[in-house]
Amino acid sequence: MKITSIQIRNFVGARSVEVQLTKPVTLFAGKNGAGKSSLMEAIRMALTGEPARAGLKKDYCALVTEGQESGFVQVDTADATYSVVLPSGKGVHSENTALPYVLDAQRFAMMEPNERRAFLFSLMCLSVGGAEVKRRLLAKGCDEQKVESIMPMLRAGFDAAHKEAKAKAREEKAAWRTITGETYGDKKAETWAAEKPPFDAAALADLQRRLEAADVELADANQRMGALQADHKRHIEALQKMADLREKSSRYARIADKLARDEAELKEWEAKVEDVRRRAAGGRKVGLVHDLAFCLNESLRMVIPIGEMTDSQRKLLADANATLERYSAEHGRIVEAGADDAEARSKLPEYEKALQLLQKAVANDRRDLTAADAARNAMEALVKAAGAAPDESEIMAARKRLEDLKTERAAIAANLAAQQEAARQAKQADERTAKAMAAHKSALEWIAIADALAPDGIPGEMLAEALTPLNERLTYTSGIAEWADVTVTRDMQVLAGGRHYALLSESEKWRTDALLAEAIAHLSKIKVLALDRLDVLDLKGREDLIAWLDILAQDGDIDTALIFGTLKALPTQMPDTIGAVWIDNGVAGCLKEAA
Repeated sequence: MKITSIQIRNFVGARSVEVQLTKPVTLFAGKNGAGKSSLMEAIRMALTGEPARAGLKKDYCALVTEGQESGFVQVDTADATYSVVLPSGKGVHSENTALPYVLDAQRFAMMEPNERRAFLFSLMCLSVGGAEVKRRLLAKGCDEQKVESIMPMLRAGFDAAHKEAKAKAREEKAAWRTITGETYGDKKAETWAAEKPPFDAAALADLQRRLEAADVELADANQRMGALQADHKRHIEALQKMADLREKSSRYARIADKLARDEAELKEWEAKVEDVRRRAAGGRKVGLVHDLAFCLNESLRMVIPIGEMTDSQRKLLADANATLERYSAEHGRIVEAGADDAEARSKLPEYEKALQLLQKAVANDRRDLTAADAARNAMEALVKAAGAAPDESEIMAARKRLEDLKTERAAIAANLAAQQEAARQAKQADERTAKAMAAHKSALEWIAIADALAPDGIPGEMLAEALTPLNERLTYTSGIAEWADVTVTRDMQVLAGGRHYALLSESEKWRTDALLAEAIAHLSKIKVLALDRLDVLDLKGREDLIAWLDILAQDGDIDTALIFGTLKALPTQMPDTIGAVWIDNGVAGCLKEAA
Protein backbone atom coordinates (compact mmCIF):
# COMPACT_ATOMS: atom_id res chain seq x y z
CA MET A 1 0.00 0.00 0.00
CA LYS A 2 1.81 3.12 -1.20
CA ILE A 3 0.38 6.41 0.13
CA THR A 4 0.68 9.19 -2.44
CA SER A 5 -1.04 12.13 -0.77
CA ILE A 6 -2.71 13.27 2.44
CA GLN A 7 -5.38 15.98 2.80
CA ILE A 8 -6.79 17.02 6.17
CA ARG A 9 -9.15 19.80 7.20
CA ASN A 10 -10.19 20.58 10.74
CA PHE A 11 -9.36 17.26 12.42
CA VAL A 12 -8.69 18.17 16.08
CA GLY A 13 -5.28 19.90 16.00
CA ALA A 14 -4.63 19.26 12.29
CA ARG A 15 -6.34 22.27 10.75
CA SER A 16 -4.96 22.26 7.22
CA VAL A 17 -2.67 19.60 5.81
CA GLU A 18 -2.09 18.87 2.16
CA VAL A 19 1.00 16.82 1.39
CA GLN A 20 2.14 14.91 -1.67
CA LEU A 21 4.36 12.00 -0.64
CA THR A 22 7.16 11.49 -3.12
CA LYS A 23 9.52 9.58 -0.85
CA PRO A 24 9.10 6.11 0.73
CA VAL A 25 9.76 7.61 4.17
CA THR A 26 8.28 10.88 5.43
CA LEU A 27 9.13 12.57 8.70
CA PHE A 28 6.47 14.87 10.20
CA ALA A 29 8.14 17.09 12.78
CA GLY A 30 7.11 20.02 14.89
CA LYS A 31 7.02 21.38 18.38
CA ASN A 32 4.71 20.15 21.13
CA GLY A 33 1.06 20.85 20.33
CA ALA A 34 1.77 21.48 16.66
CA GLY A 35 -0.81 18.85 15.58
CA LYS A 36 1.45 15.88 14.84
CA SER A 37 -0.59 13.38 16.87
CA SER A 38 -3.80 14.74 15.32
CA LEU A 39 -2.28 14.22 11.90
CA MET A 40 -1.34 10.62 12.67
CA GLU A 41 -4.78 9.84 14.20
CA ALA A 42 -6.50 11.39 11.17
CA ILE A 43 -4.53 9.15 8.79
CA ARG A 44 -5.33 6.10 10.93
CA MET A 45 -9.08 6.89 11.07
CA ALA A 46 -9.28 7.42 7.31
CA LEU A 47 -7.50 4.15 6.58
CA THR A 48 -9.08 1.93 9.24
CA GLY A 49 -12.23 3.73 10.41
CA GLU A 50 -11.01 3.57 14.03
CA PRO A 51 -11.35 6.88 15.96
CA ALA A 52 -8.56 7.58 18.45
CA ARG A 53 -10.26 10.03 20.80
CA ALA A 54 -13.99 9.27 20.47
CA GLY A 55 -15.50 5.87 21.17
CA LEU A 56 -19.02 6.60 19.90
CA LYS A 57 -20.23 8.20 16.69
CA LYS A 58 -22.28 10.69 18.65
CA ASP A 59 -18.97 12.02 20.00
CA TYR A 60 -17.37 12.49 16.57
CA CYS A 61 -18.26 16.18 16.68
CA ALA A 62 -15.50 16.51 19.29
CA LEU A 63 -12.99 15.53 16.60
CA VAL A 64 -13.78 18.64 14.56
CA THR A 65 -11.33 21.48 15.19
CA GLU A 66 -12.69 23.88 17.77
CA GLY A 67 -14.66 26.68 16.17
CA GLN A 68 -15.33 24.71 12.98
CA GLU A 69 -18.46 22.85 11.96
CA SER A 70 -17.01 20.07 9.82
CA GLY A 71 -13.82 18.45 8.72
CA PHE A 72 -12.50 15.65 6.57
CA VAL A 73 -9.50 13.42 5.96
CA GLN A 74 -8.49 11.93 2.61
CA VAL A 75 -5.60 9.53 2.08
CA ASP A 76 -4.77 8.59 -1.49
CA THR A 77 -2.84 5.44 -2.29
CA ALA A 78 -1.60 3.97 -5.51
CA ASP A 79 -4.60 1.67 -5.57
CA ALA A 80 -7.47 3.46 -3.80
CA THR A 81 -8.62 6.53 -1.89
CA TYR A 82 -9.67 6.32 1.76
CA SER A 83 -11.48 8.99 3.70
CA VAL A 84 -13.60 10.07 6.64
CA VAL A 85 -15.98 13.01 6.97
CA LEU A 86 -16.73 14.68 10.29
CA PRO A 87 -18.86 14.82 12.26
CA SER A 88 -20.89 12.11 10.44
CA GLY A 89 -18.01 9.63 10.45
CA LYS A 90 -18.91 8.44 6.99
CA GLY A 91 -16.12 7.41 4.68
CA VAL A 92 -14.27 4.68 2.82
CA HIS A 93 -11.84 2.49 4.78
CA SER A 94 -9.54 -0.46 4.17
CA GLU A 95 -10.65 -3.88 5.42
CA ASN A 96 -7.11 -5.17 5.86
CA THR A 97 -7.04 -6.54 9.45
CA ALA A 98 -3.28 -6.02 9.78
CA LEU A 99 -3.43 -2.31 8.98
CA PRO A 100 -4.25 -1.13 12.57
CA TYR A 101 -1.11 -2.90 13.83
CA VAL A 102 1.25 -1.05 11.47
CA LEU A 103 -0.42 2.32 12.07
CA ASP A 104 -0.28 1.87 15.87
CA ALA A 105 3.04 0.18 16.63
CA GLN A 106 2.28 -0.39 20.34
CA ARG A 107 -0.92 -2.35 19.67
CA PHE A 108 0.68 -5.81 19.29
CA ALA A 109 2.64 -5.57 22.55
CA MET A 110 -0.45 -4.32 24.41
CA MET A 111 -2.57 -7.32 23.41
CA GLU A 112 -3.31 -10.34 25.61
CA PRO A 113 -1.45 -13.55 24.68
CA ASN A 114 -4.58 -15.18 23.26
CA GLU A 115 -5.28 -12.08 21.18
CA ARG A 116 -1.72 -12.07 19.86
CA ARG A 117 -2.02 -15.73 18.97
CA ALA A 118 -5.30 -15.22 17.13
CA PHE A 119 -3.86 -12.22 15.27
CA LEU A 120 -0.78 -14.15 14.18
CA PHE A 121 -2.91 -17.02 12.91
CA SER A 122 -4.90 -14.52 10.90
CA LEU A 123 -1.73 -12.78 9.73
CA MET A 124 -0.23 -16.05 8.49
CA CYS A 125 -3.58 -17.22 7.05
CA LEU A 126 -3.71 -20.21 9.36
CA SER A 127 -7.37 -21.24 9.80
CA VAL A 128 -8.12 -22.66 13.27
CA GLY A 129 -11.38 -24.16 12.05
CA GLY A 130 -10.17 -25.76 8.88
CA ALA A 131 -9.32 -29.23 7.70
CA GLU A 132 -5.71 -28.82 8.78
CA VAL A 133 -6.64 -28.66 12.47
CA LYS A 134 -8.88 -31.70 12.07
CA ARG A 135 -6.09 -33.57 10.33
CA ARG A 136 -3.68 -32.76 13.15
CA LEU A 137 -6.19 -33.85 15.81
CA LEU A 138 -6.79 -37.18 14.11
CA ALA A 139 -3.05 -37.64 13.62
CA LYS A 140 -2.67 -37.35 17.40
CA GLY A 141 -5.14 -40.25 17.82
CA CYS A 142 -8.10 -38.13 18.96
CA ASP A 143 -11.57 -39.68 18.70
CA GLU A 144 -13.00 -38.87 15.28
CA GLN A 145 -16.57 -38.38 16.47
CA LYS A 146 -15.51 -35.98 19.22
CA VAL A 147 -13.24 -34.15 16.80
CA GLU A 148 -16.25 -33.60 14.52
CA SER A 149 -18.29 -32.24 17.43
CA ILE A 150 -15.58 -29.79 18.51
CA MET A 151 -14.90 -28.40 15.04
CA PRO A 152 -17.70 -25.76 15.15
CA MET A 153 -16.17 -24.32 18.34
CA LEU A 154 -12.94 -23.69 16.50
CA ARG A 155 -14.69 -20.90 14.63
CA ALA A 156 -14.41 -18.94 17.88
CA GLY A 157 -10.71 -19.77 18.18
CA PHE A 158 -8.45 -22.33 19.78
CA ASP A 159 -9.09 -21.00 23.27
CA ALA A 160 -12.88 -21.47 22.98
CA ALA A 161 -12.46 -25.00 21.60
CA HIS A 162 -9.89 -25.82 24.30
CA LYS A 163 -12.27 -24.67 27.06
CA GLU A 164 -15.14 -26.62 25.50
CA ALA A 165 -13.09 -29.83 25.42
CA LYS A 166 -12.07 -29.34 29.05
CA ALA A 167 -15.72 -28.77 29.99
CA LYS A 168 -16.70 -31.97 28.20
CA ALA A 169 -13.97 -33.85 30.08
CA ARG A 170 -15.31 -32.47 33.39
CA GLU A 171 -18.81 -33.59 32.44
CA GLU A 172 -17.57 -37.13 31.79
CA LYS A 173 -15.70 -37.14 35.11
CA ALA A 174 -18.89 -35.98 36.83
CA ALA A 175 -20.78 -38.77 35.08
CA TRP A 176 -18.15 -41.24 36.35
CA ARG A 177 -18.65 -39.95 39.91
CA THR A 178 -22.42 -40.28 39.56
CA ILE A 179 -22.09 -43.87 38.32
CA THR A 180 -19.55 -44.99 40.90
CA GLY A 181 -20.33 -42.75 43.86
CA GLU A 182 -16.59 -42.18 44.27
CA THR A 183 -14.12 -39.37 43.63
CA TYR A 184 -12.68 -39.53 40.14
CA GLY A 185 -9.04 -40.38 39.61
CA ASP A 186 -7.51 -41.38 36.31
CA LYS A 187 -5.53 -44.25 37.88
CA LYS A 188 -8.47 -45.46 39.93
CA ALA A 189 -10.82 -45.23 36.95
CA GLU A 190 -8.58 -47.52 34.88
CA THR A 191 -9.26 -50.52 37.15
CA TRP A 192 -12.52 -49.59 38.89
CA ALA A 193 -15.21 -52.26 38.91
CA ALA A 194 -18.54 -52.38 40.74
CA GLU A 195 -18.82 -54.95 43.52
CA LYS A 196 -20.69 -58.08 42.44
CA PRO A 197 -22.58 -60.51 44.75
CA PRO A 198 -21.76 -64.26 44.62
CA PHE A 199 -23.57 -65.78 41.68
CA ASP A 200 -23.59 -69.36 40.36
CA ALA A 201 -24.94 -69.59 36.83
CA ALA A 202 -25.01 -73.43 36.97
CA ALA A 203 -27.03 -73.35 40.19
CA LEU A 204 -29.46 -70.87 38.62
CA ALA A 205 -29.99 -73.14 35.62
CA ASP A 206 -30.47 -76.20 37.90
CA LEU A 207 -33.02 -74.35 40.04
CA GLN A 208 -34.94 -73.28 36.94
CA ARG A 209 -35.01 -76.90 35.74
CA ARG A 210 -36.15 -78.15 39.16
CA LEU A 211 -38.85 -75.50 39.34
CA GLU A 212 -40.18 -76.55 35.94
CA ALA A 213 -40.22 -80.21 37.07
CA ALA A 214 -41.95 -79.24 40.34
CA ASP A 215 -44.59 -77.31 38.37
CA VAL A 216 -45.28 -80.43 36.27
CA GLU A 217 -45.60 -82.65 39.40
CA LEU A 218 -47.75 -80.04 41.11
CA ALA A 219 -50.04 -79.83 38.09
CA ASP A 220 -50.43 -83.64 38.08
CA ALA A 221 -51.11 -83.69 41.82
CA ASN A 222 -53.67 -80.89 41.48
CA GLN A 223 -55.35 -82.78 38.67
CA ARG A 224 -55.40 -85.99 40.74
CA MET A 225 -56.76 -84.18 43.78
CA GLY A 226 -59.37 -82.44 41.66
CA ALA A 227 -60.53 -85.77 40.22
CA LEU A 228 -60.84 -87.35 43.71
CA GLN A 229 -62.69 -84.36 45.08
CA ALA A 230 -65.02 -84.36 42.07
CA ASP A 231 -65.79 -88.07 42.62
CA HIS A 232 -66.42 -87.44 46.30
CA LYS A 233 -68.67 -84.51 45.53
CA ARG A 234 -70.63 -86.46 42.93
CA HIS A 235 -71.11 -89.32 45.39
CA ILE A 236 -72.37 -86.98 48.14
CA GLU A 237 -74.69 -85.25 45.69
CA ALA A 238 -75.94 -88.69 44.51
CA LEU A 239 -76.70 -89.70 48.10
CA GLN A 240 -78.58 -86.47 48.65
CA LYS A 241 -80.57 -86.98 45.45
CA MET A 242 -81.34 -90.61 46.35
CA ALA A 243 -82.74 -89.56 49.71
CA ASP A 244 -85.04 -87.10 48.01
CA LEU A 245 -86.05 -89.56 45.30
CA ARG A 246 -86.62 -92.28 47.87
CA GLU A 247 -89.03 -90.04 49.77
CA LYS A 248 -90.89 -89.16 46.54
CA SER A 249 -91.09 -92.79 45.30
CA SER A 250 -92.34 -94.00 48.71
CA ARG A 251 -95.61 -92.09 48.10
CA TYR A 252 -96.43 -94.01 44.89
CA ALA A 253 -98.90 -96.52 46.44
CA ARG A 254 -100.65 -93.87 48.49
CA ILE A 255 -101.03 -91.60 45.45
CA ALA A 256 -102.31 -94.49 43.28
CA ASP A 257 -104.93 -95.38 45.89
CA LYS A 258 -106.09 -91.79 46.13
CA LEU A 259 -106.26 -91.52 42.31
CA ALA A 260 -108.55 -94.56 42.13
CA ARG A 261 -110.86 -93.09 44.74
CA ASP A 262 -110.92 -89.67 43.10
CA GLU A 263 -111.60 -91.13 39.65
CA ALA A 264 -114.55 -93.18 40.97
CA GLU A 265 -116.00 -90.17 42.72
CA LEU A 266 -115.46 -88.04 39.59
CA LYS A 267 -117.40 -90.52 37.53
CA GLU A 268 -120.33 -90.33 39.94
CA TRP A 269 -120.31 -86.57 39.93
CA GLU A 270 -120.15 -86.34 36.17
CA ALA A 271 -123.43 -88.28 35.98
CA LYS A 272 -124.95 -86.07 38.67
CA VAL A 273 -123.94 -82.85 36.95
CA GLU A 274 -125.21 -84.08 33.60
CA ASP A 275 -128.56 -84.89 35.10
CA VAL A 276 -128.84 -81.52 36.88
CA ARG A 277 -127.88 -79.68 33.71
CA ARG A 278 -130.53 -81.52 31.75
CA ARG A 279 -133.19 -80.75 34.30
CA ALA A 280 -132.11 -77.14 34.67
CA ALA A 281 -132.24 -76.56 30.90
CA GLY A 282 -135.64 -78.17 30.50
CA GLY A 283 -134.27 -80.78 28.16
CA ARG A 284 -131.40 -81.02 25.82
CA LYS A 285 -131.55 -79.71 22.25
CA VAL A 286 -131.26 -82.55 19.83
CA GLY A 287 -130.30 -82.94 16.20
CA LEU A 288 -126.98 -83.58 14.43
CA VAL A 289 -125.65 -80.02 14.79
CA HIS A 290 -126.84 -79.70 18.38
CA ASP A 291 -125.43 -83.10 19.30
CA LEU A 292 -122.02 -82.09 17.90
CA ALA A 293 -122.19 -78.73 19.68
CA PHE A 294 -123.18 -80.42 22.92
CA CYS A 295 -120.24 -82.84 22.68
CA LEU A 296 -117.82 -79.94 21.93
CA ASN A 297 -119.19 -77.93 24.85
CA GLU A 298 -118.86 -80.89 27.22
CA SER A 299 -115.35 -81.66 25.99
CA LEU A 300 -114.28 -78.08 26.69
CA ARG A 301 -115.78 -78.24 30.12
CA MET A 302 -113.88 -81.47 30.90
CA VAL A 303 -110.54 -80.18 29.58
CA ILE A 304 -110.85 -76.73 31.16
CA PRO A 305 -113.13 -76.50 34.22
CA ILE A 306 -115.22 -73.36 34.23
CA GLY A 307 -113.59 -72.18 37.44
CA GLU A 308 -110.18 -72.28 35.81
CA MET A 309 -111.18 -70.61 32.56
CA THR A 310 -109.78 -67.22 31.75
CA ASP A 311 -112.02 -64.35 30.73
CA SER A 312 -111.10 -64.84 27.09
CA GLN A 313 -111.91 -68.57 27.29
CA ARG A 314 -115.27 -67.90 28.94
CA LYS A 315 -116.05 -65.30 26.26
CA LEU A 316 -115.09 -67.83 23.55
CA LEU A 317 -117.49 -70.43 25.07
CA ALA A 318 -120.31 -67.87 25.37
CA ASP A 319 -119.80 -66.79 21.72
CA ALA A 320 -119.91 -70.44 20.62
CA ASN A 321 -123.22 -71.01 22.48
CA ALA A 322 -124.69 -67.82 20.98
CA THR A 323 -123.69 -68.93 17.49
CA LEU A 324 -125.26 -72.36 18.18
CA GLU A 325 -128.52 -70.70 19.27
CA ARG A 326 -128.68 -68.64 16.06
CA TYR A 327 -127.96 -71.69 13.95
CA SER A 328 -130.62 -73.67 15.77
CA ALA A 329 -133.16 -70.95 15.18
CA GLU A 330 -132.51 -71.02 11.46
CA HIS A 331 -131.74 -74.68 10.72
CA GLY A 332 -132.07 -76.93 13.70
CA ARG A 333 -134.86 -78.52 15.53
CA ILE A 334 -135.38 -78.73 19.27
CA VAL A 335 -136.91 -81.64 21.09
CA GLU A 336 -137.86 -81.01 24.70
CA ALA A 337 -136.68 -83.75 27.04
CA GLY A 338 -138.39 -82.59 30.13
CA ALA A 339 -139.91 -79.75 32.03
CA ASP A 340 -137.88 -76.87 33.40
CA ASP A 341 -136.59 -77.62 36.96
CA ALA A 342 -136.00 -74.58 39.18
CA GLU A 343 -134.33 -76.61 41.93
CA ALA A 344 -131.87 -78.05 39.39
CA ARG A 345 -131.02 -74.59 38.15
CA SER A 346 -130.22 -73.44 41.69
CA LYS A 347 -127.98 -76.48 42.41
CA LEU A 348 -126.21 -76.47 39.04
CA PRO A 349 -123.44 -73.90 39.94
CA GLU A 350 -122.59 -75.77 43.15
CA TYR A 351 -122.52 -79.13 41.35
CA GLU A 352 -120.36 -77.77 38.54
CA LYS A 353 -117.93 -76.32 41.07
CA ALA A 354 -117.69 -79.63 42.90
CA LEU A 355 -117.12 -81.36 39.55
CA GLN A 356 -114.36 -78.94 38.71
CA LEU A 357 -112.64 -79.60 42.04
CA LEU A 358 -112.78 -83.34 41.46
CA GLN A 359 -111.42 -82.92 37.93
CA LYS A 360 -108.56 -80.89 39.28
CA ALA A 361 -107.88 -83.40 42.07
CA VAL A 362 -107.72 -86.26 39.55
CA ALA A 363 -105.36 -84.27 37.34
CA ASN A 364 -103.11 -83.55 40.33
CA ASP A 365 -103.18 -87.20 41.40
CA ARG A 366 -102.13 -88.29 37.95
CA ARG A 367 -99.34 -85.72 37.94
CA ASP A 368 -98.09 -86.79 41.40
CA LEU A 369 -98.28 -90.44 40.44
CA THR A 370 -96.17 -89.78 37.33
CA ALA A 371 -93.62 -87.86 39.43
CA ALA A 372 -93.43 -90.63 42.04
CA ASP A 373 -92.94 -93.24 39.31
CA ALA A 374 -90.20 -91.09 37.69
CA ALA A 375 -88.51 -90.67 41.10
CA ARG A 376 -88.52 -94.42 41.64
CA ASN A 377 -86.95 -95.04 38.21
CA ALA A 378 -84.39 -92.21 38.69
CA MET A 379 -83.38 -93.56 42.11
CA GLU A 380 -82.76 -97.03 40.67
CA ALA A 381 -80.59 -95.53 37.90
CA LEU A 382 -78.74 -93.29 40.41
CA VAL A 383 -77.99 -96.24 42.69
CA LYS A 384 -76.38 -98.06 39.77
CA ALA A 385 -74.38 -94.96 38.68
CA ALA A 386 -73.18 -93.87 42.15
CA GLY A 387 -71.32 -97.06 42.87
CA ALA A 388 -69.18 -97.42 45.97
CA ALA A 389 -68.15 -94.46 48.14
CA PRO A 390 -64.61 -92.92 47.49
CA ASP A 391 -61.73 -94.03 49.68
CA GLU A 392 -61.11 -91.25 52.26
CA SER A 393 -57.57 -92.43 52.89
CA GLU A 394 -56.76 -92.02 49.20
CA ILE A 395 -58.06 -88.46 49.31
CA MET A 396 -55.99 -87.67 52.41
CA ALA A 397 -52.87 -89.13 50.81
CA ALA A 398 -53.41 -87.07 47.66
CA ARG A 399 -53.93 -83.93 49.76
CA LYS A 400 -50.72 -84.56 51.71
CA ARG A 401 -48.83 -85.19 48.48
CA LEU A 402 -50.13 -81.88 47.11
CA GLU A 403 -49.10 -79.92 50.23
CA ASP A 404 -45.63 -81.50 50.20
CA LEU A 405 -45.17 -80.55 46.55
CA LYS A 406 -46.27 -76.96 47.28
CA THR A 407 -43.77 -76.70 50.13
CA GLU A 408 -41.00 -78.12 47.97
CA ARG A 409 -41.85 -75.78 45.08
CA ALA A 410 -41.91 -72.74 47.41
CA ALA A 411 -38.41 -73.60 48.66
CA ILE A 412 -37.12 -74.01 45.09
CA ALA A 413 -38.79 -70.75 44.03
CA ALA A 414 -37.24 -68.89 46.98
CA ASN A 415 -33.77 -70.18 46.14
CA LEU A 416 -34.33 -69.36 42.48
CA ALA A 417 -35.46 -65.82 43.34
CA ALA A 418 -32.33 -65.33 45.44
CA GLN A 419 -30.14 -66.54 42.56
CA GLN A 420 -32.03 -64.37 40.08
CA GLU A 421 -31.60 -61.33 42.33
CA ALA A 422 -27.89 -62.10 42.58
CA ALA A 423 -27.77 -62.44 38.80
CA ARG A 424 -29.61 -59.13 38.40
CA GLN A 425 -27.24 -57.38 40.79
CA ALA A 426 -24.24 -58.94 39.04
CA LYS A 427 -25.59 -57.74 35.69
CA GLN A 428 -26.16 -54.25 37.10
CA ALA A 429 -22.64 -54.28 38.50
CA ASP A 430 -21.27 -55.23 35.09
CA GLU A 431 -23.34 -52.47 33.50
CA ARG A 432 -22.07 -49.92 36.05
CA THR A 433 -18.53 -51.05 35.41
CA ALA A 434 -19.04 -50.72 31.66
CA LYS A 435 -20.67 -47.29 32.01
CA ALA A 436 -17.91 -46.10 34.32
CA MET A 437 -15.26 -47.34 31.91
CA ALA A 438 -17.07 -45.65 29.01
CA ALA A 439 -17.23 -42.36 30.95
CA HIS A 440 -13.53 -42.68 31.83
CA LYS A 441 -12.62 -43.47 28.24
CA SER A 442 -14.69 -40.50 27.03
CA ALA A 443 -13.05 -38.24 29.62
CA LEU A 444 -9.60 -39.34 28.42
CA GLU A 445 -10.62 -38.70 24.82
CA TRP A 446 -11.81 -35.20 25.68
CA ILE A 447 -8.66 -34.58 27.71
CA ALA A 448 -6.60 -35.64 24.71
CA ILE A 449 -8.49 -33.16 22.53
CA ALA A 450 -8.17 -30.44 25.19
CA ASP A 451 -4.43 -31.08 25.43
CA ALA A 452 -4.13 -31.00 21.65
CA LEU A 453 -5.98 -27.66 21.54
CA ALA A 454 -4.08 -26.17 24.48
CA PRO A 455 -1.64 -23.37 23.70
CA ASP A 456 1.31 -25.79 23.76
CA GLY A 457 -0.51 -28.30 21.57
CA ILE A 458 -1.65 -27.85 17.98
CA PRO A 459 -1.94 -24.06 18.45
CA GLY A 460 1.69 -24.09 19.59
CA GLU A 461 2.69 -26.19 16.62
CA MET A 462 0.85 -23.95 14.22
CA LEU A 463 2.04 -20.90 16.09
CA ALA A 464 5.60 -22.06 15.71
CA GLU A 465 4.94 -22.20 11.99
CA ALA A 466 3.59 -18.66 12.22
CA LEU A 467 6.31 -17.47 14.57
CA THR A 468 9.18 -18.74 12.49
CA PRO A 469 8.79 -16.18 9.67
CA LEU A 470 7.90 -13.47 12.21
CA ASN A 471 10.94 -14.09 14.39
CA GLU A 472 13.16 -14.52 11.36
CA ARG A 473 12.01 -11.10 10.11
CA LEU A 474 12.52 -9.56 13.57
CA THR A 475 16.05 -10.96 13.77
CA TYR A 476 16.84 -9.68 10.30
CA THR A 477 15.53 -6.12 10.83
CA SER A 478 16.92 -5.79 14.37
CA GLY A 479 20.30 -6.67 12.90
CA ILE A 480 19.93 -3.96 10.27
CA ALA A 481 18.99 -1.40 12.92
CA GLU A 482 21.64 -2.72 15.30
CA TRP A 483 19.00 -2.91 18.00
CA ALA A 484 18.33 -5.70 20.53
CA ASP A 485 16.98 -8.84 18.88
CA VAL A 486 13.17 -9.05 19.35
CA THR A 487 11.51 -12.45 19.71
CA VAL A 488 7.90 -13.60 20.24
CA THR A 489 7.84 -16.84 22.24
CA ARG A 490 5.40 -19.72 21.85
CA ASP A 491 3.54 -18.57 24.94
CA MET A 492 3.14 -15.18 23.23
CA GLN A 493 5.62 -13.29 25.34
CA VAL A 494 7.55 -10.45 23.67
CA LEU A 495 11.25 -10.39 24.49
CA ALA A 496 13.92 -7.88 23.49
CA GLY A 497 17.47 -8.99 24.04
CA GLY A 498 16.05 -11.84 26.13
CA ARG A 499 14.21 -9.46 28.46
CA HIS A 500 10.47 -9.36 28.95
CA TYR A 501 8.71 -6.43 27.27
CA ALA A 502 7.34 -5.14 30.57
CA LEU A 503 10.89 -4.77 31.90
CA LEU A 504 12.11 -2.63 29.00
CA SER A 505 12.74 1.09 29.16
CA GLU A 506 10.55 3.47 27.20
CA SER A 507 13.02 3.79 24.34
CA GLU A 508 13.61 0.03 24.29
CA LYS A 509 9.84 -0.54 24.06
CA TRP A 510 9.65 2.03 21.23
CA ARG A 511 12.35 0.23 19.21
CA THR A 512 10.69 -3.14 19.94
CA ASP A 513 7.27 -1.82 18.79
CA ALA A 514 8.84 -0.42 15.62
CA LEU A 515 10.44 -3.75 14.76
CA LEU A 516 7.16 -5.63 15.44
CA ALA A 517 5.12 -3.19 13.32
CA GLU A 518 7.59 -3.49 10.43
CA ALA A 519 7.54 -7.30 10.64
CA ILE A 520 3.72 -7.25 10.49
CA ALA A 521 3.81 -4.82 7.56
CA HIS A 522 6.27 -7.09 5.78
CA LEU A 523 4.42 -10.38 6.41
CA SER A 524 1.03 -8.87 5.56
CA LYS A 525 2.56 -7.30 2.42
CA ILE A 526 1.01 -3.95 3.38
CA LYS A 527 4.45 -2.33 3.45
CA VAL A 528 3.11 0.68 5.38
CA LEU A 529 4.51 1.83 8.69
CA ALA A 530 3.57 4.69 11.06
CA LEU A 531 5.77 5.49 14.06
CA ASP A 532 4.88 8.23 16.53
CA ARG A 533 6.99 9.90 19.25
CA LEU A 534 10.31 9.68 17.52
CA ASP A 535 11.63 12.02 20.21
CA VAL A 536 11.82 9.20 22.82
CA LEU A 537 15.01 8.11 21.06
CA ASP A 538 18.31 9.77 21.70
CA LEU A 539 20.44 11.08 18.88
CA LYS A 540 22.11 7.72 18.27
CA GLY A 541 18.74 5.99 18.31
CA ARG A 542 17.36 8.43 15.75
CA GLU A 543 20.35 7.89 13.51
CA ASP A 544 19.86 4.13 13.76
CA LEU A 545 16.15 4.56 12.90
CA ILE A 546 16.92 6.73 9.84
CA ALA A 547 19.52 4.23 8.64
CA TRP A 548 17.13 1.31 9.25
CA LEU A 549 14.27 2.91 7.31
CA ASP A 550 16.63 3.93 4.50
CA ILE A 551 17.80 0.35 4.03
CA LEU A 552 14.20 -0.96 4.11
CA ALA A 553 13.15 1.64 1.54
CA GLN A 554 16.11 0.90 -0.72
CA ASP A 555 15.40 -2.82 -0.53
CA GLY A 556 11.74 -2.18 -1.41
CA ASP A 557 10.54 -3.64 1.91
CA ILE A 558 8.55 -0.48 2.67
CA ASP A 559 6.31 1.47 0.31
CA THR A 560 5.37 4.16 2.84
CA ALA A 561 6.75 4.95 6.29
CA LEU A 562 5.35 7.89 8.30
CA ILE A 563 7.46 9.09 11.22
CA PHE A 564 6.18 11.62 13.78
CA GLY A 565 8.33 13.39 16.36
CA THR A 566 8.80 16.51 18.42
CA LEU A 567 11.87 18.34 17.12
CA LYS A 568 13.17 21.88 17.35
CA ALA A 569 13.70 21.90 13.59
CA LEU A 570 13.85 19.59 10.64
CA PRO A 571 17.07 17.60 10.25
CA THR A 572 19.49 19.19 7.83
CA GLN A 573 20.71 15.99 6.24
CA MET A 574 18.65 12.88 5.36
CA PRO A 575 18.97 10.04 2.85
CA ASP A 576 17.36 10.31 -0.56
CA THR A 577 14.62 7.92 0.51
CA ILE A 578 13.36 10.23 3.27
CA GLY A 579 11.44 13.48 3.06
CA ALA A 580 10.40 15.81 5.89
CA VAL A 581 7.36 18.01 6.62
CA TRP A 582 7.21 20.67 9.30
CA ILE A 583 3.94 20.98 11.24
CA ASP A 584 3.13 24.28 12.90
CA ASN A 585 -0.19 25.17 14.52
CA GLY A 586 -1.97 22.36 12.68
CA VAL A 587 -0.72 23.41 9.27
CA ALA A 588 1.77 21.36 7.23
CA GLY A 589 4.44 23.01 5.20
CA CYS A 590 5.90 21.71 2.00
CA LEU A 591 7.76 18.47 1.82
CA LYS A 592 11.46 19.13 2.40
CA GLU A 593 13.77 17.09 0.24
CA ALA A 594 16.90 15.50 1.62
CA ALA A 595 19.89 17.78 1.77
